Amino acid sequence: MFGVLPERVVSNDDLAARLDTSDAWIRSRTGIARRRIVEPGTCTGDLAVAAGRAALDSAGHGADFVLPATTTPDRPCPATGPEVAHRLGLGEVPAMDVPAVCSGFVYAVTVARSLVASGTCARPLVIGAEVYTSIIDPLDRDTAVIFGDGAGAVVLREGGATESGALRAVDLGSDGSGGELITVAAGGSRRPAPTANSRARNGTSGCRAGRCIGTRCTG
Repeated sequence: MFGVLPERVVSNDDLAARLDTSDAWIRSRTGIARRRIVEPGTCTGDLAVAAGRAALDSAGHGADFVLPATTTPDRPCPATGPEVAHRLGLGEVPAMDVPAVCSGFVYAVTVARSLVASGTCARPLVIGAEVYTSIIDPLDRDTAVIFGDGAGAVVLREGGATESGALRAVDLGSDGSGGELITVAAGGSRRPAPTANSRARNGTSGCRAGRCIGTRCTG
């Protein structure tokens, strides 16, 4: 597993300077002391490419399938995966995003494992990459203290169960009943992000960026 972290570090004390919180409050509830934050202009694809390249260099060969797991893609359409594959010089290999949020990397690795077992591919590249600061309200104490940015990647291959790093049993599940506990409410078909035209037509400012968490607008 090869990770890429942005250089900028934001400590709990940094957050306490602008939020109603403290290092002790954050540590006692999350165990987090610091988080990494991208510089302006850095997108999820940039982190994914950097992590993917490190994994490929270590493996010593290319990949024949690319699966970035991310809930902060570079754009809603097209998927981030094909562009990442292109930037890595992998040509027209299959690529698709796995938008399973916090469990995305686990799901992506499981999908890759199945692809290898079925003979669909031999050496899939799995990448977990997020720029959560692109959707998090920096003034929301509930979320700003938890999420940061970063990426990690690994190349899988067929091997034996006793080999170091072997992926063995996988137990997946879900519970959709808690979907409202943490949510990005706007931007999907249930609540489309307002466009500039619709805001002008309605005479309201609306959500400038269409990035909302619960009732908080981060635009």
